[in-house]
Order: sequence, then structure tokens, then C-alpha cells
Amino acid sequence: MVGTGFAKGFSVLDGAALVLGGATASVHLLRVDREGLGPAGWSMIWFAFALVGLTAAGPFVYLARRHWIRQQDYPAIGDRLWALLGVPWVATAILRSALLPQGAGESPLFMTSLSLGLVFACATAGLVVWSTWVAVPPEQAAVVETGNWTSRLGLVLSIAWPIQFGLGLVVLG
Repeated sequence: MVGTGFAKGFSVLDGAALVLGGATASVHLLRVDREGLGPAGWSMIWFAFALVGLTAAGPFVYLARRHWIRQQDYPAIGDRLWALLGVPWVATAILRSALLPQGAGESPLFMTSLSLGLVFACATAGLVVWSTWVAVPPEQAAVVETGNWTSRLGLVLSIAWPIQFGLGLVVLG
């Protein structure tokens, strides 16, 4: 696949990475209280699941495209940001799985890890977006390459970083 135009589109490895992101979201939303939810509550749960899964897929997409697909212009800035935003979700899902029998929902280690991870990732993403597109002259901002769909999605997630905090509040209860 190296050298072909296929690597710039959606691949089977990208699909597998999205499935892993969904599995990560499942671990996080397993203990969310769903008792007595109406249609609006269920919509919110599914929305949170989709966004956590999409964000958590970032590190998996990054690894797959970086080490197996190996395109020339990869990774772009949005790809790195997507991977960065997904790391706290993936790392704390592993932690939560390890603590699950003991009640990870109440674990201070889990809550602190997710909170600090989201703060670090979102602050870094915000600073990168600010220094790349906002705090520079328009001519310089226009020459930054946004890359393929993965980079554009990473940029959207980075610009919408406050949503990550909202998702963290949903997961932490």
C-alpha cells in the first residue's frame, strides 16, 4: 500500500482503530448511571459514547498509519493532536479495567488520572491550535497543511476541546 493513493483514504486499519476506540468508550461508560433515563438521557449517553470512542481511536489510528500504512506526508499536525487527545481516554480505560473489580468508579487514582490527562491534553491542543493559526499572521496560518481526513478530524476535535471536559464529567459522574 505504500506509494498508492489508498493510504490517504479510509482503510481497514482505520476501521479497526475506530472499533478499538469504541471498546475504550465502552469501558468508560460501563458504570454511568442509566437508571430512569428518558429519550433525552439515552441520546446523551449515545452522544458521549460516540465522541469518547472517536477521540479514543486517535492513538490507534496514529499507530496504524504511522507503522503499517506509512504514507509520506503522515503525520500532519491534526493527526498528532488527535492522538494526544485520545491518550488520556485509552490510558485510563486500561487503568479502569484493572481496577474494575474494586469499583473503579470511585477510585481516586482513576478520577485524578482522567482529570489531569484531559487537562494536559486539552491545554496542549489549545496551545498548538492557538500558536499555529490564531497568533500568527494570516499568510502564515494559510500555509499550514491540514492533511487528509485524519488530520482534519484531529483539528476539529482539538478546536472543540471543551467537549472533552464535558465528556469527562459524564464519565466521572
